[in-house]
Amino acid sequence: MPASSPFLLAPKGPQGDPGGPVREPALSVALWLSWGAALGALACAMALLVQQTELQSLRREVSRLQRGGGPSQKADEYPWQRPWEQRSVLHLVPINITSKEDSDVTEVMWQPALQRGRGLEAQGYVVRVWDSGFYLLYSQVLFHDVTFTMGQVVSREGQGRQETLFRCVCSMPSDPDRAYNSCYSAGVFHLHQGDTLSVTIPRARAKFSLSPHGTFLGFVKL
Repeated sequence: MPASSPFLLAPKGPQGDPGGPVREPALSVALWLSWGAALGALACAMALLVQQTELQSLRREVSRLQRGGGPSQKADEYPWQRPWEQRSVLHLVPINITSKEDSDVTEVMWQPALQRGRGLEAQGYVVRVWDSGFYLLYSQVLFHDVTFTMGQVVSREGQGRQETLFRCVCSMPSDPDRAYNSCYSAGVFHLHQGDTLSVTIPRARAKFSLSPHGTFLGFVKL
């Protein structure tokens, strides 16, 4: 994991009661609907692409059979299918966290909520890349913490180096009843086979939502 010192966000403000992640009691209806609609749109778009590809395959097969041929036995008769078959999608949600006091960071453990293809694999606190290529990478953490600023760092380790892909910083209200804020980042990156990626919050004992609609990490191969 990357050292915490390069990613310190700001001097710590007053802390609330120490403890693990807080599952928020309630958020505004607008917040739930906005992120729910975004995730729903992404899932629908991927489903439509798959359905369109399968429909085209069936139409071609029916047309060939009508011309008197038998069922196709060669997978390479439809090379146009291969890009979709090779497209990897991985959407992760948090299941646990680990707070490290010595390095002043909190790490997130992930599990798949949506997976297609074999180009990526969740392995506890990291995601391993098995298929090199360009990926859309997105990440969000919904914080419930009275610390002055909170944020996340998405890092990659591989090919003998470690680097930060992106980081997000947000201000937090001092009122515990209003101390909710989400930090979202996204970008396109060239990932290599063997790379491992992780999300780190550069605060020990960081408080944030473990709900799947509040905190998540995702990859789509382009």
